[in-house]
Amino acid sequence: MNKEDLKKEFKGKFLGLRKIINSYDLIPHAPCDEFDALNHKILSNLYKGADFEKIKRVIDSKLISYYGLFPNEVEIEKLASEIIEWWNS
Repeated sequence: MNKEDLKKEFKGKFLGLRKIINSYDLIPHAPCDEFDALNHKILSNLYKGADFEKIKRVIDSKLISYYGLFPNEVEIEKLASEIIEWWNS
């Protein structure tokens, strides 16, 4: 796969993951790119072969430390499962 193909693949996956994350409406009325830092972190880990547990920890950590959300405000396991299922399809 050449560099342009990789860029296209990444962009498609980035947009697909953004759609999943935004569907959880973590911060009501937030701009569609609000969680792009989380998106990048998750994609980076997925490309490195991260499993469900790793993705769950990434989501948990980012939502708490970066976005200031509380664990009980987000269905982290459900989101991680959906992301892993999407990635493996």
